[in-house]
Amino acid sequence: MIQRIQTIFLALVVILSIIFSFLPTLVFSGDGESISVMGAYKTIAIFDGSEMVLMKNMGIGVMQGLIFLVALVAIFLFKNRSSQMKLCKLNILFIALQIAAIVMYSDVAKEAINTNPEDVIVSFKFGSIIPVISLILTYLAIHFIKKDDNLIRSADRLR
Repeated sequence: MIQRIQTIFLALVVILSIIFSFLPTLVFSGDGESISVMGAYKTIAIFDGSEMVLMKNMGIGVMQGLIFLVALVAIFLFKNRSSQMKLCKLNILFIALQIAAIVMYSDVAKEAINTNPEDVIVSFKFGSIIPVISLILTYLAIHFIKKDDNLIRSADRLR
């Protein structure tokens, strides 16, 4: 049901999942002329206005797709609160794995750039904040699902 607050939190996770696919996550600056941009599916190196795919990081995109699907299914399981809570906990696991994948792929991308990995400057973009926001929103959805469950159980006790 849309009037429940946890549905709104899960809908925001779905919307952020869609937005994450189109935004850059990290920007790597090596020597002054080369810049690499890491997105959800690939890392692009930009040399003098031309773009070249440096590496593919499909793990981040696949995890984002799983997060999207699990949050979308959890929205429609509003009648089964225990399953909804389990799916939200699974979603938290997927988000944590996605954050770990972002860190792993950023280290691999730093080594793929031809300069010394210690000389590469990493800039965080809005795409790198989206998984953290999704994690917080999913946690809040779990909190309110538990609150609804406790309210319904207390009402059942009064009958």
